[in-house]
This record gives sequence, structure tokens and C-alpha cells, in this order.
Amino acid sequence: MGKNSGIEFNFNRVLITGTFPAHKLLHLAKKYRKSSEMEEALFTAHFTEGRNVADFDTLTALAVSVGIDKEEAGQVLNSAEFDDEISRDIQEARDHGVSGVPFFILDGKYAVSGAQPAEAFREALIQTYDETAIAGEEGPDNSCSTDGCSI
Repeated sequence: MGKNSGIEFNFNRVLITGTFPAHKLLHLAKKYRKSSEMEEALFTAHFTEGRNVADFDTLTALAVSVGIDKEEAGQVLNSAEFDDEISRDIQEARDHGVSGVPFFILDGKYAVSGAQPAEAFREALIQTYDETAIAGEEGPDNSCSTDGCSI
């Protein structure tokens, strides 16, 4: 399926590693609005190139490749920065019943697990949007101000 979508997977090269340090870089990248780029770099390194995404030198090089300062990346990897956020992410995933990847949570209440056809995602996104748009509509009883919304 990946090849048909233009994604190269080399599972024979994939190294099984812990991903906690990689998640630290994802949180750092988010700070600079580079999380998509960092995620793509990590996936390519792991699934295509067979690189060790738990190795700090590898991770630092990946961070630099997406425009993150080398020293800051190293500092984050060698500290407890973002540890609490990652632990909360893990707990939230457990609370939602996540037991594998890929797993997508939409609007905090709808889950799409595993590799699903595009139509499954389309339907889930439309349902989520429709419910959010209805809840967010303004009217005589539904109004928003700078202090929040009354729905």
C-alpha cells in the first residue's frame, strides 16, 4: 500500500528502538511549527533508511535537517524537558484505548485505528466537522465572546 502511495518502506532495515527521545524532538519542533517536517524526517529515517531513531546523534542531525538548532536539540535530548508532556500524551493515548499505530483521534472523541481506506477518514472527518460546526453556530442561545462561548 505504501509503494502505491509513493512511500518507500524497507522493513528489512527497520531497527526496533524506544521512541521517547524522538517524541522529545517532536515537541521541540512543535515550538517552531516544524512538527510535520520533523515527523516526516523521523519516519523516513526509521522506515526507509533504517536509522536508529533513539540515537541522540541521529536525532540531532534530523533536527538540524529541518532547521532546528543543534545545541538546542542536544539540550532537549539530554534533559527532562518535555518529559511531562510526553507522559501525558502516553496516558491520554491509553485512556483512548490506543494499543498500536497508526491511531487518529478526532476532536477528542472519535477514533480511527489502523490503516484505513481514505473513505473511512473522509466519513469520520465529515461527521466530526458537522458536529463541531453545529455546536459552534451562533444564535440567540448560542453566543461567543472574548470570555468564552455559551452554548
